[in-house]
Amino acid sequence: MNIRQGAWHIAKHELSRDWIGIVVTVVFSLYLALITIAIYNDEERIMSWLLDMVFLVTFPSLAFVMNKTTMRFWREDTYTGKLAEWRTLPIPLSHLVMGRLLQLVMVLTLVLTIFFTTQYVWVDRLNEHISIGAYILFALFWYCYALTMAVAHVYFEIGHSGKAYALFCYISVGLFVLISVVIGIAKAGIVQGLLDELEKGHWWYTAAAFAVCISTLYSGYRIIKRRLKQRHYTSKKISISS
Repeated sequence: MNIRQGAWHIAKHELSRDWIGIVVTVVFSLYLALITIAIYNDEERIMSWLLDMVFLVTFPSLAFVMNKTTMRFWREDTYTGKLAEWRTLPIPLSHLVMGRLLQLVMVLTLVLTIFFTTQYVWVDRLNEHISIGAYILFALFWYCYALTMAVAHVYFEIGHSGKAYALFCYISVGLFVLISVVIGIAKAGIVQGLLDELEKGHWWYTAAAFAVCISTLYSGYRIIKRRLKQRHYTSKKISISS
């Protein structure tokens, strides 16, 4: 079995087990899409910082299926235990890492497609004043952003202990909330500003995001794989083959 087949088998196996979590994640994305409609309709853009915060903070997390494992990683270090169990099977490490990244792509593609389609249909400012081409570039920009950040999350998720992963999540959320507030105080807005720029034909914002995303996926695969070769899964260090 080559790496592509192995990664697909792992991703399909994990997602088929978590179908309820996928439904919950989709419902949550729909909730986010609907509650942010009012912000788009705020012509004075007083609350645009809230839209920035929703996009910056929640989009990377939408690549992760909401399930019991997600809620217990701090207390039980569930990801370390799960990896230790996987490593007792004759599965190459490269397949595990690629399979985990493939899960991100599959879940995020589904969830953000639903999110952005819902918003374009329901938000008058979008479907009446933003061309479909500019909106697709807008959605792709945020898809690339979310996937880029999700790779960093995976590095801590499976490369470190549950507490280290939780600490990374708390710090990143706090940082992005702070950024959103500062931008709001400056009476600017990332989301609204990006829409305006893309409507003017400035497609290179999305092109740059795409380039960063592809680079992150490639380097992230190599870095995560190297990290998993070195990390501890139990109280003793076990040997990992690639």
